[in-house]
Amino acid sequence: MRNTRREPVAIAKSAVFGPPRRNVTGTFVTLLLILVVGCGGQGEMDDQRTDAPRVAQTKIERGPVTVTVEVSPEPARLSDEPTLTLTIDHEQGVDVEPPPFGESMGDFIIRDFREPLPIIRDQHQIIRQVYTLEPTSTGALQIDPIRITFLDARINGDGKSHTIETEALTLNVLSVVASDAPTLADLEGFAAPIDLAPSRAWIVWTVCGGIALLFAAFVILLILARRRAAESETQLTPRELANRELEKLWRDDATREDVKLFYVRLTSIVRTYIEGTTGVHAPEQTTEEFLREIGEGTRFPQEERERLKGFLESADLVKFAKHLPQASDIHESYHRARRFVGLTGGDATDE
Repeated sequence: MRNTRREPVAIAKSAVFGPPRRNVTGTFVTLLLILVVGCGGQGEMDDQRTDAPRVAQTKIERGPVTVTVEVSPEPARLSDEPTLTLTIDHEQGVDVEPPPFGESMGDFIIRDFREPLPIIRDQHQIIRQVYTLEPTSTGALQIDPIRITFLDARINGDGKSHTIETEALTLNVLSVVASDAPTLADLEGFAAPIDLAPSRAWIVWTVCGGIALLFAAFVILLILARRRAAESETQLTPRELANRELEKLWRDDATREDVKLFYVRLTSIVRTYIEGTTGVHAPEQTTEEFLREIGEGTRFPQEERERLKGFLESADLVKFAKHLPQASDIHESYHRARRFVGLTGGDATDE
């Protein structure tokens, strides 16, 4: 049977040469950067701790609807633009009419308004309206109650329209220039010098530098070892490389359980061997194209071409026609591949 489908080269090559190695070098470089940044920033973290702004809040619940109003920061300065968040949490089947957008809200001017997309959670719908406010004066400013109308259209609801109204909120607004703000008259003379304790930062940097050097040395040794391994691998002949990959394939029980993957890897080993010994670009050709090319030349005797044709076409039945071979068929295909590359000096480990 001839098949014109392209050989899954990318899958086959990655399967033949094994899973990609982990990028160990990148991992150690990342750890090194984290270590250096951590050493330099240790002393700054304590200075950057700030308390979260306080929030003025009111919450009311009526039947299937819960309304929450939050204003931050509390207190605010006259130069601030406090944020008011209105959250309406209601059960599914309740029709809620949020308050309309206006120009003011109590003693505050509405400067901006946005309404994020509703959130569905545990048979509840959560609606939010976010207002950016501007205070009109200092002192205790009031945010008027917010009225919301809803229709209880649930299956077990009363089908009536109801109104829920939040409580008024008071937000303290401070003046930009308070009465106790510092002035030039409050300035005092130069303070006496203070003896500072000896800095021990050099110890931290020395330790960090030593660890960084150790990491760098380890990474260099790892790169050199991998380079030597790659160079030794390139010195293998096509037959030695095919021998190693066939032995590895037969020992891989997981691959043999996945019959299609087994045949993809098996044919890829044979095709790679042919490319390394004859120059024919076997991995990039379909079975039909490959057989046509080797039939035109004198690279293979007629008997070898017939054996190779039977091997590749039987493998195509498994890879592309979803044919399920018997265990004896898998065993025979493996040994046909070994005989083709001239590896008849050993048998499978589980024979």
